[in-house]
Amino acid sequence: MVVLGIDVGKRELFVSLQETQSGTDVRVIGKRGPIANTAAGLHDLTTWLQKRTIGDVRVVMEATNVYWERCAHHFHAQGVAVSVVNPAQIKYFARSVLRRGKTDAMDAEIIARYGLVMQPGCWAPPSTTLIDLKHLTRERESVLGRRTQENNHLIALRDAHHASAVVITLAAQRLELLDRQLVALDEALHALVNTDQELQQQLKLLLTVPGFAFISAVTILAETAGFSRLSTGAEISAAAGMAPSPQQSGSKTGRGSISKTGNARLRRIAYLSALGAAKSNSRLKTFYEQLKARGKPPKVALTALGRKLLCIGLAVVKSGTPYQDDFGQSDARSDEFAHPALLCG
Repeated sequence: MVVLGIDVGKRELFVSLQETQSGTDVRVIGKRGPIANTAAGLHDLTTWLQKRTIGDVRVVMEATNVYWERCAHHFHAQGVAVSVVNPAQIKYFARSVLRRGKTDAMDAEIIARYGLVMQPGCWAPPSTTLIDLKHLTRERESVLGRRTQENNHLIALRDAHHASAVVITLAAQRLELLDRQLVALDEALHALVNTDQELQQQLKLLLTVPGFAFISAVTILAETAGFSRLSTGAEISAAAGMAPSPQQSGSKTGRGSISKTGNARLRRIAYLSALGAAKSNSRLKTFYEQLKARGKPPKVALTALGRKLLCIGLAVVKSGTPYQDDFGQSDARSDEFAHPALLCG
């Protein structure tokens, strides 16, 4: 097996080409860097790679901000298998092999070694519709955050004993601009959804689940690429960083929590959706109330409900069946919701 490990930077790339020999032995075929993270630089890297390998090669890189995207799309277009991994996985793998020191060249070497040992799955680019959906939902979140800041700033100015009229006017104008941008983003999101029939169907299914509204549903679809690489409740829980993280060693049992090793946006939207589901007239509210009756703090119960919502959302989209509040009620356990797809693992 031959792996090209790439350490991706904003402007430069460092690479290490390695292969396995006779079981676990690793041979370094070559290394290069710095290489410009541009179309021309990637073309030169491809030529260099072709001169040194015969047969299949796996390209492995970290998901470093947005800087990995050009590189991943380039090699995927060349028909090369590409793996994009969470930087945390590389970090802990480096610790496991007792790596000492850190440079870009060393990072490329450890990424290549990770690819040889762990053999991560292949990456496939999402559709342009899903890419646009993610950009729009993230931009909306950013604008909404700025609007909250500007609104608080304007309130403080108006409550001050004395504030410049010019400053108040400028703050009000910024707030109006952000309001207009939010409207424009909402219109763009609706227009985008209307152009894609599959996305429309997925959104329609998600909106049958109590707690999900238009923005929360499209955000979940954007952050999971339409659940394209998720199959079970355990997987969606892990992706959102909402999987249980018990603390136990020997006779000592610590306070459990959720892992939080996952998509923070997905985790946040699940929690906010749980706030709505907890007030709905559905079995989801019953689930929440049962947790509180067992002594769970409201925040813990809401987190569990948010995880449940993600599992149900995955189930309805994968099965193509709308949420049914009374489905399997007669034989379902009190802490689970039956559905014609796998739920929480």
